[in-house]
Amino acid sequence: MKTIETIATITSTKELKIQLPNDSPTGTFKVVLVIDETAVLSSEQSALTEEPMSFLRVAGDLIGCLEGLPPDLSTNKSYMDDFGKSRSHKLC
Repeated sequence: MKTIETIATITSTKELKIQLPNDSPTGTFKVVLVIDETAVLSSEQSALTEEPMSFLRVAGDLIGCLEGLPPDLSTNKSYMDDFGKSRSHKLC
């Protein structure tokens, strides 16, 4: 038996729409449905149904925010020689 907690939508035509996690097995199963009648906040619901965002979109505002570094560390591998060592670079 596997327990899955997720957000489901019941439409006006009484259809149940649910998004299952990627590791859900395929096949035909007996399903027990428990409805928690407390309303789900729309932002919480949309957060679960939104398309995944790329790293660039999530962290795009951080690009170029470090001071005292070359604009693109990938252009010269020697820039990464001391990577991880403490320095006085100022973060945004």
